[in-house]
Parts: sequence; structure tokens; C-alpha cells
Amino acid sequence: MSSQIRQVASDIAATLQRSGIADSALEAEVLLRHVLEHDRARFYSSLQDTIGVEDLERVQQLTRRRIAREPLAYITGHREFYGLDFLVSPGVLIPRQETEQVVERALKVANERHDHDKDISVADVGTGSGAIAVTIAANLPGARVFAIDCSAEALAIASRNCQRHRVANRVTLLQGDLLAPLSQAVDLIVSNPPYIATNLLSGLAPEVQCEPQMALDGGEDGLEIIRRLFQQATSKLNEGGQLVVEISPEQLISVKSIAQENFPQASITHINDLLRLPRCVIVAT
Repeated sequence: MSSQIRQVASDIAATLQRSGIADSALEAEVLLRHVLEHDRARFYSSLQDTIGVEDLERVQQLTRRRIAREPLAYITGHREFYGLDFLVSPGVLIPRQETEQVVERALKVANERHDHDKDISVADVGTGSGAIAVTIAANLPGARVFAIDCSAEALAIASRNCQRHRVANRVTLLQGDLLAPLSQAVDLIVSNPPYIATNLLSGLAPEVQCEPQMALDGGEDGLEIIRRLFQQATSKLNEGGQLVVEISPEQLISVKSIAQENFPQASITHINDLLRLPRCVIVAT
């Protein structure tokens, strides 16, 4: 029996809702659009059309994966970040909206620089999919960006995203531990490091537990990677440069203290996310 796309969307949404998945209607739409290869306009204009048998079987298969709590971004292989579409895989952290604060700060720093004749240099530590690095490069045509990650799999995805957004000639991919592979000091260091305490990982949502543990695990107190990053940054940040690091809101006081220890003469501030919670610590030397 044939089914209209509208009915299939409704059925999938109901199935997802019964499984406790929020935004079930939106996710049903995303799954169907992915299978049908439709943009939103085409999708809504074709709701009365009949879905093919193969497409129906495919979307049902993907729905079962979502019910098993596999992240939607891994199922579709895509995630939007700062208005750009990024390829993602289970080997990289899924870009999140709150991390856009890091990009916004980086762009603000670049635009406020007085020496506009000198291109800004940026290091993105723990680049993952390359979301931060690629977005900065796409919005700052003069920037020289270094995207660093210890994972070869992550760097392979980042490379594809660099090519996808035509910034491969301005983003240098480096493999290694934090800032260790960086052979020069830069004007701006940005990072969304692992900052979840190890003992809290098992309590995370099932979808988050599908993401790479090394991109989440911040050690016993969640601050081990941040401590090492700040220590390394002391020799990798140009005079007058800035360090922008995403944190968990409850870590604000601790991270500011770590920043002060390593950069005693710097201005240390923070910015809030859309929920008005502390999200980034900024060190301005």
C-alpha cells in the first residue's frame, strides 16, 4: 500500500515521540529530507506525493537507528554550524550551537585589531570536524588558521570540510597533542576542549555517549586538558593575543583561576551563552 510523504512524516514523528525523542516532528522531517534529498521548500511542496518503496524502507531503517539513540547528525552525516553545513562522523564531536560563541569572539577579535594590514593567525585546538577552524577561515579571508587534533580520523573529516568550504589553502591541519605540533606563536588560540569529568560520562544522554570519549573526557575533575592547554599557550600566544576556551558553566571560577596562574598580567573575562550561562573564558594578553 502506497503512502503519501505527509503521512510517512507523521508516522515517523509519532514513533520518535513514543521513544522519548524531543523535536520528533522536526527530526522526522530531517530523516525524510535526507532520504529524499529534498531541501525544505521541495519537501513541503511534495507532501502530497507518494513515497517510493525503497525510500520508505530506507527511512524506516534510519528511524530504527534513531530510536536506538544514535545521534541524528551521525545518521545523516551532516550538521549545521554558524550557517555552514559540516560533514560529521562518529569519529568527531558533533558541533553544537553554544560553540558558536567561540567563533563569534574570534571574529570580534579579528575585526577589532588595529593592524589590519597584518593577517591574523589562529590555532584551533581539538578541531574535530573542523567546524571552528573552517568557519573562522570562511569568515576571515585573510586569516591563517592551524587546525590541530590528535585524531587522524578527525583530521580526515576536517580536511573534507576544508575542501567543502573552499578554505583548504588557508587551513593547515596538524596532528598531535594540543599545541605541541604548532611550531610558531599565533595571535589567537581557540578551543572547545574535553571538559566533562570522567565520572560523569556514564550519566550523559545516550546520544552524547555515542560521541568520541576523548573529545568529552576532561579527566578526574574535567579540567585536566584545560590546565595543559593554558600551560602550553603561554609560549604559543603572541603578545597582544587572545585565548578563547569553551567551558562548562560551573567551571568558570576554576578556569579563571587556571588562566590567572598562567597569564598573571592578562585580562581574564568570560562570555555567556544564549541561556546566560558562562560558556567561554577569554584571556587577553
